[in-house]
Amino acid sequence: MKQRTPGRVFIPLVMISIIGMIMMVTPVGFDRNPGFVGFIQDSWNHFKETFSDWVAIGILIIALIMLLIVNAINKVVESQKFKKLSPVQQEQYVVMSKQNYFSRLLRSSSERQSDEEEQAIILDHGFDGIKELDNALPQWWLALFYGGIVYCVVYLLAYGFTDFAKPYEEYEVDNARQQELVDIWIAENDISMEGAVNKYTDPQAIEEGKKTFEQLCATCHTANGAGGIGPNLTDDYWINKTQDSLFYNIYDIVYNGSPKNAQMRAFGQRGELTGLSIEKVASYVYYMNQELAPITESEGGAAPQGELIAEWSRGGAAAEAAPAAKTDSIK
Repeated sequence: MKQRTPGRVFIPLVMISIIGMIMMVTPVGFDRNPGFVGFIQDSWNHFKETFSDWVAIGILIIALIMLLIVNAINKVVESQKFKKLSPVQQEQYVVMSKQNYFSRLLRSSSERQSDEEEQAIILDHGFDGIKELDNALPQWWLALFYGGIVYCVVYLLAYGFTDFAKPYEEYEVDNARQQELVDIWIAENDISMEGAVNKYTDPQAIEEGKKTFEQLCATCHTANGAGGIGPNLTDDYWINKTQDSLFYNIYDIVYNGSPKNAQMRAFGQRGELTGLSIEKVASYVYYMNQELAPITESEGGAAPQGELIAEWSRGGAAAEAAPAAKTDSIK
């Protein structure tokens, strides 16, 4: 007669599994934390949020009552089987039952049957001298097998009838939550044109502005600002003049778009760039125009477009005007 798994062992294990399955199908409304420590914190927050609902607590109570009933039935069955044993078998069973369950479980993993036990479970067929034993499957294996079946059923039901394991929906919810945080940050920290500062002497700001320029502006103006579809940003000619300051003029055009062509879209108004990002992009364009050498037509630059604005040019009012064709651009 095999020793049964005591209630003090299987009841907590089953209860932990039930808690895990309830948490698995319960949506959460908090922001997740990264890392292992974040996983522990999220698990605890998930547990608290799940079992703040009386429905989940009710399920746990019912499950516990059912497990106690099952344990009581197992004891009755065990008692009836015990009465059918011989006195020697009863004595052996009592001795084994007094041993620690986990020590007995660990020892049983390396024990083999006695010769008498092995003879009793040999099947009546074999091949090439090899005989098959009718061994019972290990309890841990059966527990994993049936537990896997239960988990599969719960997973399929949760996937089909709840919001569990819906990656696209989870992405939309999480993305909306993150966008709210971004919007709050922008509202608290972003700047307008009045608060913008020309940071053309700040290497870090210039580097960040350059990266944004290469991602969004290089398509029309090329990566070095020499012009392509859009005009050359390194010369002294400008198509748009909405502000007296060159830096603020660049900022205004990037934020509000070109008044002369809708293809130069309003990155700020459309929410594609924050005021802080536009400040860095404007600083970088100013840096290219004022601090770097101009890229001429002979060097692959676009021809001058727009009008010469003397106070913005490197050479000041003495700069020589040149014929300019009109086009669409940040300028």
